[in-house]
Amino acid sequence: MHSSKNLFVQGMKQILPVASAGIIDGLVFGILARQAGLGITEAMLLSLLVNAGSSQFAAVGLISQGIVGWPILVSTALLNARHLLYGLSLGPYFRETPPWKLSLMAGSLNDETYALKITYLTAGNKPSLPYFAGASIADYVIWNASTLAGAWFGTVFTETEAFGLDFAFIATFLGFLAVNLVSSFHVKVAVSASLVACLAYWLGGGVAAVIGGTLTAVAIGAVKRDG
Repeated sequence: MHSSKNLFVQGMKQILPVASAGIIDGLVFGILARQAGLGITEAMLLSLLVNAGSSQFAAVGLISQGIVGWPILVSTALLNARHLLYGLSLGPYFRETPPWKLSLMAGSLNDETYALKITYLTAGNKPSLPYFAGASIADYVIWNASTLAGAWFGTVFTETEAFGLDFAFIATFLGFLAVNLVSSFHVKVAVSASLVACLAYWLGGGVAAVIGGTLTAVAIGAVKRDG
C-alpha cells in the first residue's frame, strides 16, 4: 500500500511530461500577454487566478483587439464549459470525499490534470487525493513559472509559430488520446467526436468545436450505457 507522501510524489512525477509541454505554452502566453499591452503583474495575476490556458489565450486575444468586460467573461466561460463535463466524469469516483476537499480539487482541474487523473483512474487505480494534489501543484507551479519567464521576455520573441511552439500541446494530447483508445468503441467515439468538432469549427470556430466534440463523446457514452 502506498503512503500519502509516496502518492503525492508519484503524482508530481507523472504530470511532468504534460506539464513540460505546458512550459512552451506558458512562455507563449507570457509573450502574447505583454504584446497585448498587459504588464508583468497583470499577466501573472491572470495566470495565477484563472489557471486555464485556453481561457487565458482567449482573453489576451480579445484584449489585444480592444475588447474588454462581458465579452471576455462570456467567451471564456463558454470555452471552459467542458470543465463541467470533466467534473461529472470524475465525480462518481469521489462520492465519499468531503465537499471542501472536492472544492480544492475542482479549483486545480484543467485539461492537463484531468487527462492525467482520468487515465490514472481508468487504469484501475483507486482514487487518491494525495496523488491528484501532487499532480495539480506541480502543474500549477510549472505553468506559472513559464508564464513569468514569457512575460519577462515578451519583447524579445515575436514569431512564436515560426518555432513550432504552438504545436506542443496538440502533440501532448494526441499522446493521451492514443493511450486511452483501448477498444473499437473508444476509436468510434474518438472518430465521431472529431468529425463533429471539425464541422462545428467550420460553422462556429474554436469554442463550438470544443463543445460540439465533447458533447458528442458524452452522448455516445450515455447511449451505450443505457442501451
